[in-house]
Amino acid sequence: MKFDLYLALGDSISIDFYPAQDAGKQTSSHNENLGAASLLLRNDRLLFPEFKGQDLSSHCENLTFQNLAVDGATTFDLLERLDDLDAFKERTALVTLTIGGNDLLQSLRLSGGNGKVLIGEVERIQERISEIVDHIQVKLPDSYLILNTVYDPTDGTGTFTDSAIFDQKLPVELLQYLNFLMTRLSFSPRRVLCDIHKHFLGHGMLSPSQEDFWYWRPNPIEPGYRGASEIRRLWWKIVEPLVLF
Repeated sequence: MKFDLYLALGDSISIDFYPAQDAGKQTSSHNENLGAASLLLRNDRLLFPEFKGQDLSSHCENLTFQNLAVDGATTFDLLERLDDLDAFKERTALVTLTIGGNDLLQSLRLSGGNGKVLIGEVERIQERISEIVDHIQVKLPDSYLILNTVYDPTDGTGTFTDSAIFDQKLPVELLQYLNFLMTRLSFSPRRVLCDIHKHFLGHGMLSPSQEDFWYWRPNPIEPGYRGASEIRRLWWKIVEPLVLF
């Protein structure tokens, strides 16, 4: 496919701020464009030389990039902003969508931990995600959509061992349930599911070393620069055969 637009939608998993902060502290990098979407668009050859030529800019001429992802965004926020896509309806667009994690955290706070309430809310989150992806492909009929599962920084433990931000055990089974529900959405040759959750297991609270830790230490629900690159790795694996053939 000859994409002329790359559109990043969703939450902070797709933005630059946290990966750039992480890289600035751990390396000599001053690049502020180190989020997963930015790396898929254009690789940082100094930090990730193995990805030379493995980006959209190397293969798609006259490509426009719009990162409309917002820190803290929920499915409610995205549903309210879908009319913004009307401006791109004539474009051949690649769309990456990261959403759902903030909904889960919000539901946990509002439910008071009531299990039955939370299960119902997870199902409603999935319903809103389904509505979002359907609307995206109606509004962008010549698009290719990559929907993503929600990662688990606790690596299945529900516990953040070194973070003062989270002082309670999180019900990770609800996150797993949401990801399971995502697999049951309707997919097609132009709509795929990328399993970030599976790829990131073992690189959070159970990570054996800093090099294997893919999150941002000050707030480990956010991706660090290594994590952003790993998300890009998954996306590129999906996109590569589309842009090369």
